[in-house]
Amino acid sequence: MRCRWIKFGGQICEIFEIDKGGLARHFNLVNNESYFPSARVLIAGVGHPNLKDLSFGQIFLAHLKEQNWPDNVDLENLSFGAIAVLQWFQDDPDKYDRVIFVSAAEREGREPGTLNVYSWDFAPLDEEVVQECVAESVTGIISLDNLMMILQYFKALPPEVVVLDLEPVNSEIGFECSPEITARFPEFEEIVRGRHG
Repeated sequence: MRCRWIKFGGQICEIFEIDKGGLARHFNLVNNESYFPSARVLIAGVGHPNLKDLSFGQIFLAHLKEQNWPDNVDLENLSFGAIAVLQWFQDDPDKYDRVIFVSAAEREGREPGTLNVYSWDFAPLDEEVVQECVAESVTGIISLDNLMMILQYFKALPPEVVVLDLEPVNSEIGFECSPEITARFPEFEEIVRGRHG
């Protein structure tokens, strides 16, 4: 545990401790309060363009951008090649404490409309699998799975990662999500708000 202090008017008015994980706890000596500053959070949409529910990451992100969010929350469309996204994170490392990825994918055995919400477990990666992910991303394939493995391999992910993964109802060509999914945007928004802070 490391301690630092802030002086005002020649007196120490605030002390903060930094634990092993880099989390700072502040102690205000003026009004005898302690608090944790707000974590920096990124909400990132990842999705295919113009494929209805497979575009969920992009379309739902646009909906979220129309809402009010705290100053510590950023919203970004990261629906481009995984290597470019990697470079985007590397341009400003340690900027975020948490990232929430919003995306959709067709997964065997999952009911259409199912939204899985989980924390990324940072499991050990097979280097050959990562190389395959890189090769696919170079061809222009947009895949959240590939993106997550590449970001983890190159240590570009923040400490906390949450994934909202939707099973599409309709993945035909189209500029909007299916009515079934669009009607649930308020429900999905509440899930994101419950995870951002």
